[in-house]
Amino acid sequence: MARNKPPFAMKAMLRLERGTGNAAATLRRYAPLADELGADGVDVDVERADVLLSGRLVAVSEERAMHAMARPLLHRFGWREQDFVFSKNVRYAETLEAPSDPPATHLVINRADQELGWEGATHGTGRTPDRTLDIGPTEAEFVARLFVTVPATTIAGTVEALEPWLARVEPAAVGVDPGRAALLFLARADLRTESERLGLGPVETGRIEADADHVIETATAADGATLWLRRGTDPVSRHWPGIIEIREMVIDDSYPV
Repeated sequence: MARNKPPFAMKAMLRLERGTGNAAATLRRYAPLADELGADGVDVDVERADVLLSGRLVAVSEERAMHAMARPLLHRFGWREQDFVFSKNVRYAETLEAPSDPPATHLVINRADQELGWEGATHGTGRTPDRTLDIGPTEAEFVARLFVTVPATTIAGTVEALEPWLARVEPAAVGVDPGRAALLFLARADLRTESERLGLGPVETGRIEADADHVIETATAADGATLWLRRGTDPVSRHWPGIIEIREMVIDDSYPV
């Protein structure tokens, strides 16, 4: 008697035209589409806008499962079936041609236990797809990430609830899941000053993850909003720390300030 085949767990990243609008405007533009597609989240940074989806499908093979997951998206944006190609050696599939119907530009589907092609390191615990946001500061600038939660159950509702934060922060990049978001921006001053400017109110401050040349200072407000401000001399890695999930690591008090 044949056993039932377990479902293939997969993740997809649908890349959309970034356009000329800023990150907030691009986010507003694509939030309704993300909900229409049943997305897990949306990421927008200085170069890209990605709709992120995950799925579990039973199929004869991993390749067929990926094609089955891709098919509705291919048809929605005008790709031909043959434009979506599975690469057996790396076990992911992607479109090799541009679609006929913007705003989509690229689609990649990957196994849920590995990185999304070009996208970089895993962030957080149990989050799929893997996510990064890029920003390129000068040596004199601080990079900050603000993590907030809002009372919303859809991506469009979350973006609407984020409007006060979007106006205050003017983010260069934003990662949104239903009910929560991470806003990436260039800070104007030190941690305490930034916390006061953003109206975080009373905060508890601390420090987390550090390497040879940088330290990340943190401030957490009473409502749970958390500001991370990264300062140091080394280049900003696109992998520093997670977009949504926060992983704290203790560093020695002797670490130079």
